[in-house]
Amino acid sequence: MGRKIHFIFLLLSLLVILSCSRKEYDILTFKERQWLEEHPSVSIAVSSSFPPFQYTDEEGNSTGISIDILSLLETKLDYTFRKKIYPTWKEILQAGIKKEVDVILEIQETPDRRKHFFFTEPFISIPHVIFMRNNAPEHVKIEELENMDVGVVDNYAIHEHLKVMYPEINLVPYKSDLECLLNLSAKKIDVVVTQQGYGIQIIHNQLIPNVKIVGNANYDNKLGFAIRNDQPILARIISKGLAEISPKEQDQIYNHYIQINSKPFWQNPFFWGSLVATLLLFALGLLLMWIWNKALRKNVAIKTRELKKAKEKAEESNTLKSSFLANMSHEIRTPLNAIQGFSELLTSKDLNQEKTDLFANIIRSNCNDLTHLIDEILDLSIIESGQIKLVHKEFNIIRLIKDIVEIQTQNIPKKKNLNIRFLNQLNTDNFKITADQLRVKQIFNNLIENAIKFTDNGTISVYASYNSESELIFCIEDTGIGIEPSSLNYIFDRFRKIEIDTTILYRGSGLGLNICKKLLQIMDGQIWVKSKYGEGSSFYFTLPIR
Repeated sequence: MGRKIHFIFLLLSLLVILSCSRKEYDILTFKERQWLEEHPSVSIAVSSSFPPFQYTDEEGNSTGISIDILSLLETKLDYTFRKKIYPTWKEILQAGIKKEVDVILEIQETPDRRKHFFFTEPFISIPHVIFMRNNAPEHVKIEELENMDVGVVDNYAIHEHLKVMYPEINLVPYKSDLECLLNLSAKKIDVVVTQQGYGIQIIHNQLIPNVKIVGNANYDNKLGFAIRNDQPILARIISKGLAEISPKEQDQIYNHYIQINSKPFWQNPFFWGSLVATLLLFALGLLLMWIWNKALRKNVAIKTRELKKAKEKAEESNTLKSSFLANMSHEIRTPLNAIQGFSELLTSKDLNQEKTDLFANIIRSNCNDLTHLIDEILDLSIIESGQIKLVHKEFNIIRLIKDIVEIQTQNIPKKKNLNIRFLNQLNTDNFKITADQLRVKQIFNNLIENAIKFTDNGTISVYASYNSESELIFCIEDTGIGIEPSSLNYIFDRFRKIEIDTTILYRGSGLGLNICKKLLQIMDGQIWVKSKYGEGSSFYFTLPIR
């Protein structure tokens, strides 16, 4: 019986010791712990867009080096802060100054900010560097930025530092580091001074090509916690918690994101495994190369001929491109000269209303020609780069053709004895297809405008009919000057402008038919031409029925 009482006494003593263990090892005083219990919802401002220190991931969770430090602090204090997420640093700082939040997670201490906050010891240090464009010298000092436009993030500590220490520098504040670097790339400012790691990450993520680091700003952001200045006990609590975070725990967090203390590559087992695998692959490659070399000898003659043809084609393409550029120079300069000349004439005080209207119409016409030319060049660039995006919608193709014919009829020059007619062979006025209406309209306009350009008298006929159960066929037929048989093989090639009559100047870029062909290929259609020189031409194209 005595043993049982003794065992119960020991058990109760152990429970008492365990129940008091938190208080015995609690880093906070009774008063500090009581304050936290009386304030269960202390708010802390964090950023959604400052990787790798604090940002919001794809799932909407706050993460980063500073967020992990905060989580470790919460563990040390046995307390959970209420996070308030802000998209910009300016909003975070203003929320702290207005006391809309109790704590700012990551901030540099400055004289001006001491008016509003208590600061803890820094838990991270970030160097600042000088960014300039690629044509800048390699080593630039902060003192050499006098009279330059220097981009900084508004309300960053570096902004305040440069304003005080280097008043001769022309500071241009922006909302974010991204905005600073994009304006530097676009040559709107000369320099950006910002944090090194974050700046490099933006350049890589946004693929900014013409920006580099040229020097050190001799300034480091030593970041800690800022606590509103009417809560000194909270500042003391957070400082105690940070002091409990060991250097080893900090290193583990840093290494998780940026791997500060990585081992030399030759001490890594992965390196030796990769080396052995590389040597084996090299030996296998030599064997395969020997086998492949034997087979390659049989095809040398064929490949040589193919290379020769490719070279001839490349040289021809280069010649055509040079000719195209020369033609573009002329095509752009001609309307520009007209616009400039008649704009100057419009300023004359001796003009009557009739001449004013005439000159204004000439300027308007040349502006339209120049706009059309630029649109064609941009269209070709977008198509050949693979960046064109089609918007497929259902629309009435008969209604579209009638509208185009009506508008193009009004565009026929008065000096031409010409009319346009539409022959609907689909036996309905409401035939709907699914395609990119804007691009289909562009094809019709290109072909009809070409027909008007090369036809002085007669008729331009537009046909719509069935090619099969799943495909429509269209034809734009004119009674113009036609095309020589030798030109039919390359009339749809880019950089080709068919000069049918060298005594007559036909304005245009020579890109329209090539654009039509490429658009139809993307839309699963095709285009071809039939022509008799001196009698007229017929351009056919197809579109799938969807």
